[in-house]
Amino acid sequence: MKTIDIAQILSPDLKSRMRAQDLKLYVKNSGADAVEFDFGNVKFATRSFIDEFYNLFLKANSDKSISVEITNVPQDIKTMLDAVSHTQIKAKVIPTNISEVTFKDVDAFLNYMNTAKM
Repeated sequence: MKTIDIAQILSPDLKSRMRAQDLKLYVKNSGADAVEFDFGNVKFATRSFIDEFYNLFLKANSDKSISVEITNVPQDIKTMLDAVSHTQIKAKVIPTNISEVTFKDVDAFLNYMNTAKM
């Protein structure tokens, strides 16, 4: 397992989604099949960085060609990771039983709109 000190590779201040993308590229280029992200020297991380990090490395449907562990996570970043994990948008379910309404002219449409239950 390859240990990656995030602060050493990126910065102690993680301020953008692009930094998470940079980290993904670094991991890919390392050729490692298992990584341990060490947050011990990270001083600050934005919600954007944490969201992107979560989506790239921790989310259930992310690329699982590598095994990921995180260590030495400061409490404020743990709190943000937890918040991000609970606010991810689930896949939308699009109804398949949509009925189509057609109108022969504008007056018919206006009549429908004026009588439709809202």
